[in-house]
Amino acid sequence: MHTIVAFGFVLSAATTAVTAQDLLSNAKDQYAAAAYEDALATLTRVEQASPDVARQVEQYRVFCLFALGRTAEAETSAEEFMRSQPLARLDDASPRIEAMFLAVRKRLLPSLIRAEYRTARSALDEKNFPKGEPHLIQTRKMLAAAQEAGAWDEGLADLSVLVDGFIELGRRAAPAPAEAPPQPAAPVATPREADSRPRAEAPVAVAIYTTGDEGVVPPVVIDQTLPSLPSALRGIMRLARPTGLLDVLVDETGTVQASEIRQSTHPSYDALLLNASRGWKYRPATKDGTPVRFRKRILISVTGE
Repeated sequence: MHTIVAFGFVLSAATTAVTAQDLLSNAKDQYAAAAYEDALATLTRVEQASPDVARQVEQYRVFCLFALGRTAEAETSAEEFMRSQPLARLDDASPRIEAMFLAVRKRLLPSLIRAEYRTARSALDEKNFPKGEPHLIQTRKMLAAAQEAGAWDEGLADLSVLVDGFIELGRRAAPAPAEAPPQPAAPVATPREADSRPRAEAPVAVAIYTTGDEGVVPPVVIDQTLPSLPSALRGIMRLARPTGLLDVLVDETGTVQASEIRQSTHPSYDALLLNASRGWKYRPATKDGTPVRFRKRILISVTGE
């Protein structure tokens, strides 16, 4: 009895898969015969399809809507398809449909890339590189697609450098150091002591933005000249070829307010970098057209050449 039930389940699943493929084939034939309404109706009957069949179903739904002149609906469906599968390629699309998909891709990819990067950064901020690495790799693939589609800008170029740097550093990173022992608690002031202390207004925090923040245009480099490598370090750097990370805080005027080494190349060159960065100049970052503070991360690659 149990064997019969199990066999019946497998048979049912196989039948469903075949039916989905058959319906897709029928819809393709109807589309080729210019029976677009019939093809749409057939596509709505596809259920429990494999990922590949489901992808083709969504594509042909867009094709049919576009062929019927329902352009707005076609673009909406194309956007939904792009959000779920930003790297998918079209099958047998006409030049006009290709052009429509390209326009949708150019419009959506920058925001999709930044959303994927924010997911990766969230994991990296938790010191969980294995969790963040797949999102970094997906971000890198989407950046390549954006460049191919002509959706490239300086913000995405900066993001590309960061993604490559995080991937390289994460794979080379040593295990996280042990947590520092807890510090003794500070003595608690008595009510009289607390009352006698002068009170000051709490400083107002100024927002600092980073690459990937929604609606923020990163700063544009005016002068970001790296210091020359001293001859004494060239042999060492040529062998080690270190990669470092430098954070600079660019204020609303485009001036570097502060800089910090996040990943060292060499102590001597780190000092030169910090000193040089104080004179760098940028066109400031903006949010909704207003200059804002921005923390820019720069990947430093030293070859020793």
